[in-house]
Amino acid sequence: MKPEPHIFRHEAMATWFEIRIVGEDAAYAKQAAQETFALLDRLEARLSRYREESEIARIRLLEPGEGLRLSRDTYDCLLLAMELATLTHGAFDPTLGASMDAIRTTRAPVLPADPDHAEPGRLEIDPDTLTVTRHGGRRVDLDLGAIGKGFALDRMAEELRNWEISRALFIAGGSSILALDPPSEEGGWEVRVNGTHLLSLRNASIGTSGMAVKGAHILDPGTKAPSSTSRRAWAVAPQAAWSDGLSTAFMILPWDEIEEICRTTPGLAAFVLENPNRPKSLKTTAVPAGQEFRPLRRGE
Repeated sequence: MKPEPHIFRHEAMATWFEIRIVGEDAAYAKQAAQETFALLDRLEARLSRYREESEIARIRLLEPGEGLRLSRDTYDCLLLAMELATLTHGAFDPTLGASMDAIRTTRAPVLPADPDHAEPGRLEIDPDTLTVTRHGGRRVDLDLGAIGKGFALDRMAEELRNWEISRALFIAGGSSILALDPPSEEGGWEVRVNGTHLLSLRNASIGTSGMAVKGAHILDPGTKAPSSTSRRAWAVAPQAAWSDGLSTAFMILPWDEIEEICRTTPGLAAFVLENPNRPKSLKTTAVPAGQEFRPLRRGE
């Protein structure tokens, strides 16, 4: 019989976060969860583009040649975003904040070009001083929303391990899941994929992207227009920031490029449902070692 977890919830980043802790005293688990949620609130204050005092919002205000000293958390998150942009050949793009705002407020499919600077500015990060500097072009409007929840889960897991708690599961909004050690010695934390398959996760994460809940909210970086695909995409990775960012990129990339990314990058897997009305159109790559992916049996 599997032990029942202690479950804690918290509202942040315009969604809900949940921590499930197994095998600990209830009072100790609650104290650890409270400290972990306090860290989450600090991360939101630094990474939210909707808070004028946040570091991400202040980057948008940089003039050419002007720099800003970042906290370690913001630096690490921005660096991860740039690494994912390179890995996905630009399918994941953290610089689309202004385009997203244009679509939300005017429903315009494409952001109008800046008459003075048609090309976007370039950000340079100094790893020694953690300083980001804007060079030329128009303002750089970052939107780290596609990896923000995942990055927060990764940092929250570090905090929980500082409390010497390792058997836990983190969930953000139902679309981002990070599993630490499993609740029992065998198997892992069970996650459903498309309602037809069961994924057993341990010390790994899964991110989900699709249009069913938020509509056309994922942009194609090549056109700056909302992606017209109806597919759903899941990405498995060692880090939640990576699984979140990759699931967004997998909404746009062709399947052969997705397979190549997973084949050449250790610990990654992809599941893509091309047509939500056809469950058998689910495409899968091999899952990483230590994870298990199988069809659901009747009654599960």
